[in-house]
Formats: sequence, C-alpha cells, structure tokens
Amino acid sequence: MAYYKDEIPRESDDTDNVEMQERDEDYEGQGDRLLPGEDIENAGELEYQVEWHLRTIWVVLGSLSAAGLVFAALLLFTRNFIVGEYNIDEEVEMHGLGGFRRPPSDYILDPAWDFNAPVRTREYKWTITDIVGNPDGVYRPMISINGQFPGPMIECNKGDTIIIDVDNQSVNSTALHFHGIYQNGTNWMDGTTGVTQCPISPGRKFRYKFTVAGQSGTYYYHGHQAVQASDGLYGPLVIHSREEKKYQHIAYESDRVVMLQDYYHDLSSGLLVSALEPGSESSPIPNGALINGMNQRDCSQLPHRMCDNSSCTLPHMGLTANAAHRLRFINVGAFAWFQVSVDEHQFAITEADGTDLMPAYDNRLMISPAQRYSVVLNTNQTSGESFWLRAKMVTHCWKEPQLPGPGNDEAKAIITYVPPGQKKHAKTSSSLPTSQNWAKGMEVQCKDMNTTSYIPAKYEPAPIVADHSYYLRSNLEIGDWRLERGFFNSSTFRPNLQQPTLHRSVEGLSTRNETFSATSNLDGVNSVAYDLKNDFVIQHTGVKTVDLIIQNFDEGNHPMHLHGHKFWILGQGHGMFPGYEFLGLEPKGRGILKGHETALDNLIRRDVATAEGFGWLVLRFIADNPGVWAFHCHMAWHSEAGLSMQFLSRVDQVAQWQIPEANLELCNAGIEELEKGAAPKDSTWYGFGIGG
Repeated sequence: MAYYKDEIPRESDDTDNVEMQERDEDYEGQGDRLLPGEDIENAGELEYQVEWHLRTIWVVLGSLSAAGLVFAALLLFTRNFIVGEYNIDEEVEMHGLGGFRRPPSDYILDPAWDFNAPVRTREYKWTITDIVGNPDGVYRPMISINGQFPGPMIECNKGDTIIIDVDNQSVNSTALHFHGIYQNGTNWMDGTTGVTQCPISPGRKFRYKFTVAGQSGTYYYHGHQAVQASDGLYGPLVIHSREEKKYQHIAYESDRVVMLQDYYHDLSSGLLVSALEPGSESSPIPNGALINGMNQRDCSQLPHRMCDNSSCTLPHMGLTANAAHRLRFINVGAFAWFQVSVDEHQFAITEADGTDLMPAYDNRLMISPAQRYSVVLNTNQTSGESFWLRAKMVTHCWKEPQLPGPGNDEAKAIITYVPPGQKKHAKTSSSLPTSQNWAKGMEVQCKDMNTTSYIPAKYEPAPIVADHSYYLRSNLEIGDWRLERGFFNSSTFRPNLQQPTLHRSVEGLSTRNETFSATSNLDGVNSVAYDLKNDFVIQHTGVKTVDLIIQNFDEGNHPMHLHGHKFWILGQGHGMFPGYEFLGLEPKGRGILKGHETALDNLIRRDVATAEGFGWLVLRFIADNPGVWAFHCHMAWHSEAGLSMQFLSRVDQVAQWQIPEANLELCNAGIEELEKGAAPKDSTWYGFGIGG
C-alpha cells in the first residue's frame, strides 16, 4: 500500500525543444547505498576511456590511450554525421541516414492491428553495434540494435513464432533475454548467459526462435550479459490476444509503449567494477532518467562532460481529446523505481506484467525495475491543452536522496490534446505546459503498490495446496577481501559462461552421469550435482506447486523476477514473515484454514514482485515448465553481485533433451572471448583461486 505526504505543487520546468510523436496508420536506512565519496557527475572526461572488456586492471589501464583515440574518432563521426544533420526546431521524424535516435512513432502500436489474424512467423535481423550517442546531451559509448537506440518494438499475436537473427558486431559478448516470455519447450532460447546459453561472442551470429504461446500483454527484451541493458540494449515486446478487447474493460483509441530508464553517463562495465570492488557497499546512482530514450539536460550544469543538447528533445505525445488512451509503462532500468503521474489526470490501471486487470483508478503509479503496467488515460480535462507526464525516480530509497541533483531525478513528457478528427497535431508551440502536479507528496519507500486491491480480469485461481515450501534468506553481505556480494541463503551466484547450467544438466541427465543419476528423482535443493556455494539449484520432477518465502535481511528492496513463469503473490509486508496462518493458510501452504475460504481468491499473477527492505514476500508458482530458470533480483547491480539462483523444473523431461547444435557452437568460443563484457571475477582483486 502506498503512503504519501502533502507537497506543494511544482512549477513547470523550462526546456528548449520537444519532439512530437504521431503515426499515420529509504529514505536513509530504508534504501540502497551509494558509492562512497564519489560524485559521478564530476568524474571527468577520462571516464570515457574505460575499456569495454572487463579484464584485469592492468589490461584496462594499458588500453586507455587506444580507447580514447577510438572514442574521439567515433565522437567526431557522430557529431558530424549522426546528430549534426537535424534541426529540432522543425518538427521532424528522425529517420535520416546515420541517426541513432529511434523515431518516437516506432513505439505507437498499429491502430489497424488484426487481433484475429492467423498465426504467423515474424522475422527480424538485428546487428548489435557499438556507437557514441547523446540521448540527453551527454556523449557516451552505447550499444545499439541496427545503429539505433532504444531497440525496435516487437509486436505480434499470441501463437506467433518469433525469429531474430542476431549478428554481434559489438566488442563484447552478449545475449538477449525476452523478459516474461515462458519459452515453454525452448528453454535454450531464454537468453540467460551462464544459465541457458553461452554468450554470443564478438563477430558471431545466433538465431533466437520461439513461439509466444499461452500469454499476452506487455513485455520487453534486454541484454543479459552483465548490465548491458543499461548501455542501451533493450526494447519492448507486445503480444496481442484475440480476447484483448474483452479483458481490457475500457475501450481506448490509441495504444503506445512508454519505457522508463534510469540513465548513467558512464559505461556499465566501469560502474560494475566500482560497485563490486573491495570496500564498496553500494549500487551506482544514475545521473538522470529517460523516457523512450529521450530527455534534455542543461549542459551548463555538466562542465566536466562532453555535452551537446541541441539535438535532444523531450518526448511529446499527441492524444486525441475526449478519448481514452492506453499507455504501457515499462521500467527498463537497472536500479531506480519510478513514480509516474500525469498532471490533473486520474488513470485506470488495467494490466500488470501481462495480466489484465479490472480497472483500478489512481493518480500515481509505483513501478520497480522490470515491472510493467498499462494505464488508460482519459483526455477530458478542460484546464489546458497540454499537460506534464512525470516519471520521477524514488530517490528517498537511496542513502543520499539529494542525488542526482535537483530536476535530474525526473524525466518528463508533454501530453498535448489533439482535436478529434485531426490526423496530425499542429506544430509545437514555444510554450510549455502550465499544468499542476498532484498535491500528494513523493513516495518515500520502494515497495509494490497494494496489489491485493487489484482484481484480475480473467480468473486464474492459485492451487490450494503447495507441494513444497522453501525459505530463502536474501541479503547483500560483506565477506572475504571486503567484497559485498548478494546471497540467497549461503549461496552467491557465479555464472559458468562456457558450461551453462542447462547444458551441464542435459548432458549429465542424458548420459546418466553418476552424480546426476543419483539425484534425478530428487525434489528440493540439489547440492550433489551443483556447487551450492555459487550454483544454488532447486529441482523438481513432474509438475509441482511451489511456495517461495523470501525474507529480506537487507535494508534495500529486491524486485524478484522468475524466468519462464508467472507466480501468484500470496502476501508481502514489512518485518519478519508472520507465518502461513497470517495468510489464512495451513502450515507449509498445505491448504486453506477453516474460515479463510477466500484466502486465494482474486490473486494476481505477474513475474516481478518486491521484497521490501527488511521485509518479506511469499510467492506460489506451478513448476510445470521444463528447463532451468533463473530467479533473481532485477536490480542489475544486485543480481551481478550474485543475488540469483535457479530452478530446474520437470527433470524427467529435461533428461530427454538435446541442446541444439547452434547453442553448443556458441560455447566453442574461447573463454576469453565469452567473458568480454561479463562481470569481473572476485579473483580480480585477490589474485588467486577460481573466484569467478
């Protein structure tokens, strides 16, 4: 449940340019901690010379000069040939040759989409390349798909087959995870390095092919090698259903994606080294935020950065007046929660992580990293013709909530009313919205909204009895060599990039390896076939109903994501887990207590839910999807610190599998190639042992 304090409405901020969109057809003690004593904004130009490869320190230092020369060349090319050819004072769609900014209209869904079309195969060819871009004005190296940022939208129908041919021309290895997609029968296409596949090393190609069955709604894809998503490797994925209009109870005229990103001016590789090095007890604080890859910073406030905001704009949404419009919000960020609002407008929340909801009205939306919410906005206000959409990072959860500085913690978009029947909006006026922010104060805790008040539009009851219940202690702990790492119980995850868990499991089970055969009928923690210290695996044979009790002993929140499944949220709260009786359930989840017959009614299913700081979270899911599935905190810095584990489901079926040859071929690359762009090994700092 959200709690607010009153605040004085803010004045509208000034900016020089806007970009129009159209389509013709813990507070302290309760939050995450900062890097000690560092002001990221004042890091200086030298930070552009960070080597992309995460190897030993001496290699990185030895490459500074070469990296600097390469960056300078890329920067000159970018300024002269990419951003220099656009005059944003004019209303343009940035389709020009070499333009790295993806046209805003690419995130507006097709209004003529055929929900009843026969299933088909949709093919994409993506080349992943390194570019230099300035989304908010500050130049930095980025990862792009086909030279543009953010990534393209995948729009399809339930039952369609998706084929994506990836050509990795980046200097680092990579992989793509399709967040929230079940991948039933195609576990090896889940895109999780060290878990389901080896990375796609530089210069190699790989084809992702899977069918989107049994689900619809709002999803996204992102890089799953270290924190590459933060460098630009992400994009939306929307799945339509023939029943979409039936379960979306408010008819809407337009439909679009709104991606929210906490934005860093430095490469994630360098930030990750700093976050994981001895003595660090913090996650990097973002320098600002983007909406659909757009924002405009005041370069005069960034004297130590190479900055040019003349080609930067705020996003602008032209919405037909007196109509309903669907906005699909996706938090694609690495760390920050966002509080989202539209001045002077209530909205109806109608979807959470691909689950359609009965309309629930609110004027604020709290969204954690990797969560998705659809809202339906009615453009029926009469106080003006334009309004601010505000996406504010919840900095109260950080130890130093004054960062990243006044105004830099908020990304804005302009919503302009378009007269009915007018296909295109008029040219942008120089005036900005004068709309008033809601008087409710800023959220001070990073925790999920009160989802118990949400009613799913389609009844999908949770199983009454859990076959297994597991207690997971989550924490960030300081251990040997002053290294802070993420733990589930006593395990901190380290991916094996050359022998992913899925490959080792299939090989061991199919060849009747003695270690795997001895545990093939086990339900529970497998500490025989897997190293419990760095490879925490819980396995099940057959179809089982599983409860997870996550007790968070950390002051920071942890948005938990389970690959390949949706789960029911049985409960969440602050303090120690009060027990199953508090939920109206029998011990170990083995049924419903008398007098609590409605305890499992109307629970929503989603794929990301949060264990708040010093809080608890109880989830129930059906382990019926064969394969190895990651379960991890979706704050990228936490998961890369090791706050991740795995579930091996349907061992009986996995034992019959063969890994596709194309996947095995990826693993033939040398380990040095596979580790490019990966998180640094612990041995980087202590110089001996495996550590990886």
